[in-house]
Amino acid sequence: MIQPLVEILVRGALCAALAWGLHRLGFPLAVLLWIGALAGIVLARPLMDLAIAIYQAMRSANWRELEGRHYAFKGRMVHVIADADYQRWVRLADIRAIVGFTASDAALQVTYPAGWRMLGRPPLPHLSDEALLVHIAKERSPEAVRLRLWIEREIVFPARRERERHGIRLDAPDFRASD
Repeated sequence: MIQPLVEILVRGALCAALAWGLHRLGFPLAVLLWIGALAGIVLARPLMDLAIAIYQAMRSANWRELEGRHYAFKGRMVHVIADADYQRWVRLADIRAIVGFTASDAALQVTYPAGWRMLGRPPLPHLSDEALLVHIAKERSPEAVRLRLWIEREIVFPARRERERHGIRLDAPDFRASD
C-alpha cells in the first residue's frame, strides 16, 4: 500500500513543479490548466492502485479469522477446525442443521471413539473428517447424499492430500464404512 502513495506523491510533485516552473516563466493560465488535466491523467492509475490496495487490506482484515477455514454448504456455514496433523474436525451442530441425523452425541462417541472430540470454546462435539464421511454415508436422504459428496470434495480430499504432502500418516481408524 506504500508504493501507490509514493507514486502519487512523486507524480503530484512533478506536476506541481512543472506548473510552478511554467508559471514562473510567464506562460498564460490556459497552459497551466492543461497541466492540471495532465496531472489528472498521470495520477489516475496510482489512485486506482491505492483504492485497490485499501480494499484488499480491508477485506483481508475482515476475513483474517476465517482464512483457510471458511466452509459453506449451500449457503450454510460449516465450522471446521484443523489440528496439527492436518486432520479436520467438523462441528456436529452444523451438520445436524443441514441433514438432521438422528444419532446422539453419546452414540457417535461410542461408534467413532477416535473420531469424536469436544473442541472449541465453549466445547462442542466435533467429528473428524474421516468419521463424518463414514457416518454420513449411512444416511439415505437426498440432502445427505449431496452433503456427503460436498464433504468428500471440500473437506476430506484436501485434508488427505495435505497430510500426504507433509508426510503425516494417521493411525488406522477404528471404524470402517459399512457397504
